[in-house]
Amino acid sequence: MSKPEKRVALSIATAIAALTLSSGASAQTAPQTTAPAPESEVPPPTIDTNEDGKADAWDKDANGVADAWDTDGDGKPDAWDKNGDGKPDAKGAKAKPETKPDHH
Repeated sequence: MSKPEKRVALSIATAIAALTLSSGASAQTAPQTTAPAPESEVPPPTIDTNEDGKADAWDKDANGVADAWDTDGDGKPDAWDKNGDGKPDAKGAKAKPETKPDHH
């Protein structure tokens, strides 16, 4: 092998070794996973109901309507919609009765 051919072969071998080492190193790192929030923590609000640019309500059943509201700015729900009307319930409001499909 001539001197230029040796340089090319050495460069190729070095590149292959570098790629192998870098892919092996990345394969050995632990994947970063996001652990689910503990149930005691309240997830961040998802809806801006008062249009102030900050989320202040939660859509807990994912139907596009707020179910809980942060009324005092502490990041936790303070008012709830248990009767399904899309508005915070008055104190002592009862939950909406579940409807069952008619089976004839």
